[in-house]
Amino acid sequence: LQGVVAVITVFDAPRLADTEDRELSVLQDPAVHFRGQFIGAVIAETPETARHAAGLVQVEYDELPHDCELRADRDDLYAPEDVNGFATDTTDGDVESAFVAADVTIDQTYTTPLEHNNPMEPHACIAIWEDDAEGGRACVTLYDSTQGVHVVRETLAPMFGLELEQMRVVAPHVGGGFGSKGSPHAHNVLAILAARRTAGRPVKFALTRQQMFAIVGYRTSTIQHLRLGANSHGLLTAMSHDVIEQTSKIKEYAEQTAVATRIMYATPNRSTSHRVAALDVAVPFWMRAPGETPGMYAVEVAMDELAVACGLDPIELRVRNEPEVDPESGK
Repeated sequence: LQGVVAVITVFDAPRLADTEDRELSVLQDPAVHFRGQFIGAVIAETPETARHAAGLVQVEYDELPHDCELRADRDDLYAPEDVNGFATDTTDGDVESAFVAADVTIDQTYTTPLEHNNPMEPHACIAIWEDDAEGGRACVTLYDSTQGVHVVRETLAPMFGLELEQMRVVAPHVGGGFGSKGSPHAHNVLAILAARRTAGRPVKFALTRQQMFAIVGYRTSTIQHLRLGANSHGLLTAMSHDVIEQTSKIKEYAEQTAVATRIMYATPNRSTSHRVAALDVAVPFWMRAPGETPGMYAVEVAMDELAVACGLDPIELRVRNEPEVDPESGK
């Protein structure tokens, strides 16, 4: 097709030096791990030509069973090593005994749906690969819409077998990010692979709105079991928050959904836990207020229900349970 410069697929793409990060190791194996995964790229003189040529590609798949359903009764839920840098589980006091002895109890399960990043400016970049830039060594320049130029360079340079000084990342503007542009994603790797194939010509790649739902992370759906125990005056005596969420089979990201519960409200007995299901889905990632948004929703709805059960104004209930010190640090 006139205007097409090159086509790369999983069968002929340049090999990466480091494929440990399976989310970023695009076009390195023929398996399709989730819906929306990159399986190839058409490089052309114009975006219109590239899209038209990509639409002419016929793809054949060997279908295998897939598992994409998050349920609380799964037998393969597991505790991640941590939840985005926080402890997976915490326990203070004896929640079970306190809950049994409480005058008023709330025992509810709340769910939240998937949420997707869609900033005003889609994720986009321009990659330039020069083989003989400095003393015969390759040099990569990446113009990127990113919140973290240093993270991008430190993550991507080793994947291409480059020293940090061989990669330059430029980000004069960021058209919205809210976490989704805090680190590189698969489109950055694909653009650099394409640039490497095109002999020093700049390669521009902007994700479509449709691709944004699969490539740049999202907030996991959650299943949250909340239990509150209180005395007749509405003072909390027990609080437990147990979370089930999803991650990807190719790379783990665990949302810290119950972390805010560890510091909200005073109670002598408190426990939190996180369990995840590894599914055939895209990789979750940071989204604005990671953990706090779905977690605080569940806690605050439970507190409203407790206020009704105690016959108290919801604000008054919260005032009565305001901690005098940080429940985690004791300060």
